[in-house]
Amino acid sequence: MTTPSPTKKFSVDTALLEFDRHNPRLVALPDLQQATDQQIMCALVNEADIGELINSIVANGYMDIEPLVVTRNNCSKPGNFRVLEGNRRLSAIRFLKEPKLARICRLSLPAKIPDSVYGTLQEVTVHEVENEIESRAFIGFKHINGAHRWDSYAKACFLSQWYIDDYQNGITIESIAAKLGDTNQTVRSLIGGMLVLKQAEEAELFNIKDRTKPGKFGFSHLYTALGRLEYRKFLELDKNWNARPDLAPIKKERLNELKDMLQYIYGSKTDDIQSVIKSQNPDLKHLGMTLVHPYALKILKSTNNLAQAYDEVRSSSDVFQDALIIAHTKVKDVMNKLSKFSPKENADLLKMAGEMFDNADSIYSKMKKRIEENNSSKK
Repeated sequence: MTTPSPTKKFSVDTALLEFDRHNPRLVALPDLQQATDQQIMCALVNEADIGELINSIVANGYMDIEPLVVTRNNCSKPGNFRVLEGNRRLSAIRFLKEPKLARICRLSLPAKIPDSVYGTLQEVTVHEVENEIESRAFIGFKHINGAHRWDSYAKACFLSQWYIDDYQNGITIESIAAKLGDTNQTVRSLIGGMLVLKQAEEAELFNIKDRTKPGKFGFSHLYTALGRLEYRKFLELDKNWNARPDLAPIKKERLNELKDMLQYIYGSKTDDIQSVIKSQNPDLKHLGMTLVHPYALKILKSTNNLAQAYDEVRSSSDVFQDALIIAHTKVKDVMNKLSKFSPKENADLLKMAGEMFDNADSIYSKMKKRIEENNSSKK
């Protein structure tokens, strides 16, 4: 595994350290390249549990055990160092040195901070590398398969950029996985999913900020979907498409299908489409089966109702059985609440109950008749 050269280890004034505006933890931050330090720090509060680290520093002082990994490459000011590994620690240092920023980012600092703590924040040990490539395996191992793991979206951003940068040099999934100590399949899924997402974004078919599905971006929905046969069939992807994927894996003729798929999964504010995925299991499976069923897909396009569309995929017997079970459960619930019926206030409900009785009697009679006819045909 490649690690920064120990001959480039030294101490640096923390005032000379810059945040890395390519940090995978921050890729979801709008206009990251133009973001201020304050915006980056506020984003890290939400993404990286800065408060826990600050409490540790206040209790023990800054523990200068693991050097930050830095580069002089692409810094905003001459003489500065860009932090490739350690942006969380840099953020904690900045918050302690500038409490006003903590208040702006809605981060609570401990009420009492010993003066001795501030003395540990003036300089930190760093490892200098030439560029991201030199530190890639070290950082990747730590955050993808090590103790300080990123979420799947940050992992995929890091891995896909590595793959893109070395694609023309013949890089393989196997070589990346070997350096990280991870499985080929995991790396394939993350890189393949991110390449599909990047293709959609570059073709202006999808924008993370445009999605209607609330909360943190669920990248796992996408790479999980691409691992299913139905989605690959819908997008015309081969079984081993991500063994060494093209940088633009989806054919031009299937880009409209890619747009539809992403909008059903994540929604679109621009096109006023709500996500149909309430939970990854079973909705993601049901959506895939709906997409490859022509009539069910038409219903989904016209209603944006996954349950209604998926009923066309299922057998008629299963659809009826579920409907009857739901009705039965509802009726039992009404029975349990019968004591709350008020003859004076709810007398008009008797008519509704009578209609339910007639419908139930009709359902029972028709089911019984069909069973008897079926038994007679077998004799």
